[in-house]
Amino acid sequence: MNSFFSFMTSVFLKSAIVLIGIASFAHAQSYPNKPIKLVIPYAVGGGTDISTRVMSKHLDSRLNQAIIIENKGGAGSTIGTEIVVRSEPDGYTLLANTDTIVLAPLLFSKINFDIRKDLTPISFYASAPIVLVANPNFPAKDVKELIAYAKKNPGKVALATSGPGSPHDLAAMLFTNRTNIDVNEIPYKGNGPALTDTIAGHVDIGMFTLSQVQPYAQAGKVKILAVISPQRSTLAPDIPSLAESGILNMEVSSRYLIMVPAKTPKAVVKRLEGAFSELFNDKQYRSEMEGLGFEVRFSTSEDTVAILQKEYDKFAPILKAANFKPQ
Repeated sequence: MNSFFSFMTSVFLKSAIVLIGIASFAHAQSYPNKPIKLVIPYAVGGGTDISTRVMSKHLDSRLNQAIIIENKGGAGSTIGTEIVVRSEPDGYTLLANTDTIVLAPLLFSKINFDIRKDLTPISFYASAPIVLVANPNFPAKDVKELIAYAKKNPGKVALATSGPGSPHDLAAMLFTNRTNIDVNEIPYKGNGPALTDTIAGHVDIGMFTLSQVQPYAQAGKVKILAVISPQRSTLAPDIPSLAESGILNMEVSSRYLIMVPAKTPKAVVKRLEGAFSELFNDKQYRSEMEGLGFEVRFSTSEDTVAILQKEYDKFAPILKAANFKPQ
């Protein structure tokens, strides 16, 4: 009798596994069959927001479904990120973020997720240089003059940051640490509001993506002092690099990627990955993105995991050396 029950239990479990597999396959085959929500964990107007909105216009035609964008900014992008972490792993809730989200466990003392465990990367889709920007009335016209002014006026230079965890905030932290200047950091919930106040003169300087500030620089509403890189950017070769001001081996850029909850079916991950591969080869999409100051990217899900781990390994010792205290 026991043997019979053991046999039936085994048959039942194997049948259940097969049925689950069939259901998962069927889901992947029909995916997507309804609109997809895309969460941007930053305020409207920043680099992540701008690049994602352009990308989504082209992605929806690849997936034959509407992409509904929701901005859920705050707490260094962790609020919006956690919304996606806690969502159903069915491919209908996506996250657009920057690669620095991998550093969240090092930057925040109270978070309930680790993206290396709780999210699956799909692909990088764009990148943009980060630049150091000043209000046009700020007395310094280049990085050397900024450093000299800040050292003569400790704590008086107002630096706009877009919240802990963003690449702009990381760039600002590294810049002030490397140059040993004392500034008054003014935190914002996103780069959009930070740029608005920089233009208005409520703050003196800030770190922004090139794509975000280029139109305002051309209109004379801000001045770009340097690109946060050892060399000049091909997207704006007239902007000097930090290395030209004697600040060596410092590079931070905004790299944008799409992620889904960790238990999303592999077939759905591959479907999304394939859509981004198609975007990478779309000349119209590339032209539109480059016209806005973004470089188009693509990476497989597996390669994206490796890139994120490399980013973590790169910045973890830097944060430790800077005696950074998680917030």
